[in-house]
Amino acid sequence: MKQNKNILEALLERSKDIFPDQQGQIEKKARALFIEYCKEEEGKPKEITMHTVNKILPCIAFYKAVSEYTGKSEQAYSMIEEYFAEECALIAKKLQKLCGIPFVYKFVPRIMAGIIHKFFGTRSGFEMIDHSIRSDVCHVDIVKCPYFSICSDYGCPELTTVFCNGDDVAYGNMHSKLSWDRKKTLGRGDNCCDFILRIIK
Repeated sequence: MKQNKNILEALLERSKDIFPDQQGQIEKKARALFIEYCKEEEGKPKEITMHTVNKILPCIAFYKAVSEYTGKSEQAYSMIEEYFAEECALIAKKLQKLCGIPFVYKFVPRIMAGIIHKFFGTRSGFEMIDHSIRSDVCHVDIVKCPYFSICSDYGCPELTTVFCNGDDVAYGNMHSKLSWDRKKTLGRGDNCCDFILRIIK
């Protein structure tokens, strides 16, 4: 399996100045954990590994390594959250630019519904209830999410909110006539992640 270490390496690079005394131990442990975790994903389809190997597992490996050698879990969480906030802010800028093209925003809910089914469907390990019945509203309730289930399985369910918060940054301000109406997420203790994007009339 081709292992994507971009996120892990980016986080380790950030940690050099923050934990200089423990950096060697953190790097060795994080990389070892990541390799160990990825063995569980061998043979799984890319629809799953694009989430697990590329995003979830690098964060868990870093989080556990920093927590073990510094005892500063909250700081490790903040570093991961900051990384995703910055990455999602870049996505947000691209979406804002795209939605700035006249009338494009009107098609966003319909396009978003298609993207969710393609990249966050059952083949990717998600389960959902699709409430989208109009072209001006995308409303999907995610009732099973691998980000939450895998973080929970590895003993760090709190890490799920990093990804939830990233969604808010990416989709929360795409256009003045688009409303991001998320109220709940599994990671924050709710019964589903309600992904709601609607056109404001």
